[in-house]
Amino acid sequence: MKNMALRISNIPVAILLVLISLFTYQNLSAQDQSEQAINKQLLLDFFAFQGTDIERMEQYMAEDYVQHNPRFLAMDKFTGASGNRAWVEARIEARERGGIPLVDLGGIRLSNPIIVMAEDDLVTAIYKGDLPDPDNPGETYEAFAFETFRVNNGKFTEHWDQVTLKEGWMDVE
Repeated sequence: MKNMALRISNIPVAILLVLISLFTYQNLSAQDQSEQAINKQLLLDFFAFQGTDIERMEQYMAEDYVQHNPRFLAMDKFTGASGNRAWVEARIEARERGGIPLVDLGGIRLSNPIIVMAEDDLVTAIYKGDLPDPDNPGETYEAFAFETFRVNNGKFTEHWDQVTLKEGWMDVE
């Protein structure tokens, strides 16, 4: 009988624990959704930004920003810069070398993404473009580009895209 009384008296405690768990999950879920919405807007604002490269860097990039675009990384060998300064210095170096393209998407514009998604600390935008079909003059085909950033404390800390190195990419015509 004593064990039965203990089990019955634990039922309200168990119900309370379940309710607390549900409330906490819902609260965290709403918090995650809010943070993801903020990260999505951060990405959109970054690509719509109209200021200088330095202003963009200061507003959107953490000091320890890590770039994974291989063309930016190649410029780092010339500039010796690191962190968020490497992004700015790579852009300056590419301009000074005659306008070397650091982001070559074949004509896909990084505006008006068709998808923006966020998960945990990552945010990704997908962009669509119609590119000339090299095998069928006058024809085009749909192509897609992506930009992914890791966000921490409202700043980008890491970046990936699909940009590749091609023979002669540093040659300016």
